[in-house]
Amino acid sequence: MVATKTNPWREHVKKTMAEMKAKSSGKTVMLKDVLKQAGKTYKKSGASAVAKTQKKGAKKTQKKTQKKTAKKGGKKGSKKGSKKRRSRKSKK
Repeated sequence: MVATKTNPWREHVKKTMAEMKAKSSGKTVMLKDVLKQAGKTYKKSGASAVAKTQKKGAKKTQKKTQKKTAKKGGKKGSKKGSKKRRSRKSKK
């Protein structure tokens, strides 16, 4: 028999499902609603939570630079009509 590590998210969803079923007093509980509620109350722990916050900071910096380039007039080298036209004679 193989011992497996349980997934903390799934454990939390199961716990939330049990709590919502107890509160609903016999009514059916939709999985969609359970997942929404579990997402609001779930807190990550360990290295995965730290990595997630670092990624968010990088996205904010990236958005700021995109806004700055948009104010300046777009990306570098995207000027209209910057290509030179060649005459038909020079293509030969």
